[in-house]
Amino acid sequence: MKRPHLFSSAPSRISLLIAPSIFLLCFVFTQTAFLPPAFCWDRPFDNAANWGGTGLLETPTARVLGDGVIRFGYAEADPYRWYAGGMGVFKWLEVSGSYTEVKNIPSGLGSAYGANKDKALGLKVQLLPESKRFPAIAIGVYDFHGTQLYESQYLVISRQIFPLDFTIGLGRGRLGNGISIPFWDEVGLFGGIECAVTDRFHLLAEYNPIEYESDDLAARGVPEGADFPVNFGMRIKLFSGVNLGVSYQRGDTLGVMLHLQAELGKPLTPKNPDPPLWHAVDRRPSDERDSYEMADKIRNAICDAGFRDVLVYTDGKELTAEFENNKYLYNQKAVGRVLRILLFHSPADAKKLTAIVKRRRIPFLHVSVKPEDFEKYLFSEISDDFFAKCAEIKIASDYSDADFERWIEAGEKTKPYYSFGIEPSVVPYFNDPSGAFKGRFGIKPYMETTLWKGAAAYARYDIPFYSNISSSIEPIPNAVRSDSWLYLDRDYSFDNLLLDQTIRLSDNTFGRLTCGYLEKMYAGAGGEILTFLKDGDIALGIEADWVRKREPGSNFDLLDLETHTILGNLYYRIPKIDVTFLAQYGRFLAGDRGWMFRVSREYTTGAKFGFWYSYTDTDDFKGFNKGYHNKGIFLSLPARMFLKQDSTTRYNYAIVPWTRDVAASVFHWNDLFRMGSDLMPAEFKKDLSKIKE
Repeated sequence: MKRPHLFSSAPSRISLLIAPSIFLLCFVFTQTAFLPPAFCWDRPFDNAANWGGTGLLETPTARVLGDGVIRFGYAEADPYRWYAGGMGVFKWLEVSGSYTEVKNIPSGLGSAYGANKDKALGLKVQLLPESKRFPAIAIGVYDFHGTQLYESQYLVISRQIFPLDFTIGLGRGRLGNGISIPFWDEVGLFGGIECAVTDRFHLLAEYNPIEYESDDLAARGVPEGADFPVNFGMRIKLFSGVNLGVSYQRGDTLGVMLHLQAELGKPLTPKNPDPPLWHAVDRRPSDERDSYEMADKIRNAICDAGFRDVLVYTDGKELTAEFENNKYLYNQKAVGRVLRILLFHSPADAKKLTAIVKRRRIPFLHVSVKPEDFEKYLFSEISDDFFAKCAEIKIASDYSDADFERWIEAGEKTKPYYSFGIEPSVVPYFNDPSGAFKGRFGIKPYMETTLWKGAAAYARYDIPFYSNISSSIEPIPNAVRSDSWLYLDRDYSFDNLLLDQTIRLSDNTFGRLTCGYLEKMYAGAGGEILTFLKDGDIALGIEADWVRKREPGSNFDLLDLETHTILGNLYYRIPKIDVTFLAQYGRFLAGDRGWMFRVSREYTTGAKFGFWYSYTDTDDFKGFNKGYHNKGIFLSLPARMFLKQDSTTRYNYAIVPWTRDVAASVFHWNDLFRMGSDLMPAEFKKDLSKIKE
């Protein structure tokens, strides 16, 4: 028999009981337009709710995480347990995700898997940020995809009168409780208050409309419903970005949460000083200079600054330096350093300074400027916009020795270059019936060498220290990705052992040929053609791979499975907001045809975050592949966030809810868009101020 409680079956009684509180909150929102809040942003109330999104305990607020801020953590209020995360994708958009375990409901998948678990995704859009006259207003959805055990939609308003933050909202789905208003049925009222007692200690209370007894059977952890609809809690900031919460929920349950919050990609350690190198300034006119000696000094100075593959040309009046940026994450900073060196050594009557940035000895970016204009820009006498008009920033043309036959040249064109590194390896593996949480940890030493123009050899070796990844699901015949767990044991093996050749087909069009052990699961050969349009913010191309599957646990042995892909690619980049779209169409590894969409954003710290989603024809598939859409999120972290100096290296990671064969393609070590997109004029112009760093 269901236990009766005060609020379980009387929406009208709920309205009567909470009416004074709602009236008080509405009064606060309407009367505070003339009171300047202490803060006009979401801090310090951008803290996590149980399920990972920004909120109080069980209810959301109109606050969102800051642009590029990421959060992850753990919460528990028996019988619920949440593993959750969130991120401020834009300053107005927050994405959150949770993995909820209901400890008193068996999963039916055996003791190794444990209690029932469910994934959920949430989106919150802040329609209006808080200002002096207006509160913050947001709309959101939660668990709108998949099983939708915890589905909800809401409109919420928050107003800060420091040290208090007031919230009131309307919710549907799980946040609804039987109240009807025009255009919305089954609406629930929710709200609460958070008080910043100190900068490290907060108190909070919320009215929670969730009727737990009405949850789907697979999520009904509290079948008797809540004893009391008001939750209380407190938060303590243990350290910067580390928050501990303790709560009393549903009138009978203690809760606890621990969340870590930080700006994605922000350096974890102070950087070593990196001022521009000082050089003796020699501005003697060209007729008083030895051109070869001048070119040689410039080349040595650029090499001393940390760049490689340096060539310097001069006819006495114009100075050109071509180089590869292997030092700085941002090419603007690298070009600025090289142009400085050219300026210090240029004759007083020099007409032009030119920096050409290369990859694998292929010129990609050409930046030319008059010495006097560059000097004014360094001293902030002209603006970024004016400098962009003064400078010539374009895609570099390929050239031959004849182009500089009357020029003095200093440098070597055939010397091979090597780079070495070690990448940390973290592979999560979720939701297998043999165990919900599994993982693999290790390192991946790698080596890259430039052999000749456009050619690179690359090797990366996988050394796992620990792995408990396995599966109780028998691999299906001809699986292309769903058996990836077989490749994630503790065996050492090559991830990559390949030769990659890039060629220039025209000023804006490039080709790529790759052969060898392309990735952990496939060996073979692939090719690609890509052309950059306009200033490089649009790219069109086609790629194909012919591969054979590798044998798990072996360095070089292959299986009998052969397959291929052929895909058309459309890239579109919006430099002003640092967003890149990719649309792919064609045949994927398992033979399905259709679309793959990918969206990513780069933040001011250099970190990148994105997601992908597929829509392909799976009518010929069987079992768990049929009707599936490949999806996941990925993260690219600049290595410099862990180092004391700048670096061009990135660490790339991805998480998928399930490993399936749908819309699978070969992982490319270095595709053409990744190789050249950051050296396109559109990308370079988006933040010219880094030239002065």
